[in-house]
Amino acid sequence: MSEAKTEQSSAIKLSRRVQNLEISPTTAVMQEANRLKREGVEVIDFGPGEPDFATPENIKQAGHRAIDQNFTKYTEVAGIPALKQAVADRYRQRWGAEFQSSEIILCAGGKQALFNLALALFEPGDEVVIPAPYWVTFPEQVRLAGARPVFVDVPERERFILKADMIQPALTESTRAVIICSPNNPTGAVIPEAEIRKLAELARSRNLMLISDETYERFCYRGDQAFSAAALWNEARENVMVVSAVSKTYSMTGWRLGYALGPKAEISAAANIQSHATSNPVSISQMAALEALMGDQNSVQQMKSEYRKRRDFAHAELLKIPGITCDLPDGAFYFFPNVRKFLGPRIPDSVAMAKFLLQQARVAVVPGSAFGAEGYVRISYATSIENLAEGIRRMGEALSNSLTLTA
Repeated sequence: MSEAKTEQSSAIKLSRRVQNLEISPTTAVMQEANRLKREGVEVIDFGPGEPDFATPENIKQAGHRAIDQNFTKYTEVAGIPALKQAVADRYRQRWGAEFQSSEIILCAGGKQALFNLALALFEPGDEVVIPAPYWVTFPEQVRLAGARPVFVDVPERERFILKADMIQPALTESTRAVIICSPNNPTGAVIPEAEIRKLAELARSRNLMLISDETYERFCYRGDQAFSAAALWNEARENVMVVSAVSKTYSMTGWRLGYALGPKAEISAAANIQSHATSNPVSISQMAALEALMGDQNSVQQMKSEYRKRRDFAHAELLKIPGITCDLPDGAFYFFPNVRKFLGPRIPDSVAMAKFLLQQARVAVVPGSAFGAEGYVRISYATSIENLAEGIRRMGEALSNSLTLTA
């Protein structure tokens, strides 16, 4: 499960931008867990950041219809007008934000939307502030754009909830943007409305871009959904960009359909980049996403209700393990427990802990160091209660044995 750096060929020189690029740690965990599964080992996988539900039937049928109707050709680079309108309607209805078609781009997942923005906004000499724990891809995208990520620690004692005044000391004349994620991957923390408003005002006062990754927006367990920076669009349109996707909300991870909303100039630049990178997002996925946004929403509430049950059950089970501390997350579908109690000479860090749990408990987790937070692991509860019960039981036994090793 090593996160080996990109190997350099002895014959062909690789670019500097990729020489230190590492595979996504979540992908590395999935690959190692799948390898063990192929060998017949029963692994309980708490690694993947994707729903275990099937894509809802009405959405699948929309994809079938697109194929049957031969909607399989190129579309507009930034996406079909009908889907852009559906995105705009959603944000107007929920947040009162008036987005125009030219202020929306549809992409091959939220990840591509974020990368398009990084390439459009950042260059060598720029700094981008990223609160930690962070999603693993944020800093790599910033580096690939030639800029420098600047990390701001959000401590566990604050329940990993970002406050605007934590950002202020990290800002310099070179700061170009701040990237936030709420609900947060990996912690599940949700940034309150008041703090997002303060962050937007800070961005305005310093002429920065606030980029808000809201991929888990609908999975918030306090209220209907997490507060969106889009609510501030009408008053801070030059300094706010929102990224989201249908991936998590509608269990459509493999369909690869995300989007970004923001100022026309920046969205146009992102579309120009996309035109040379991938061209349009998949036509079939666009039609499926149109149904997702405009069709029956009962599946979202059903998934959210199930995640809440899993969260409450698994959190109680985790806290039965002596030495584990873990806040009850307000959103997403992850736990980020503190495992420092179990670290020592034999298990020195979170990477070693992830390896230990995979080898000794046959449980796959993601090391906290991948998210900029050593001493933690990420556990996805996007799996059945039966798997959660068995996996946490195995973890408890293995960690109890590890205390003997580290004593």
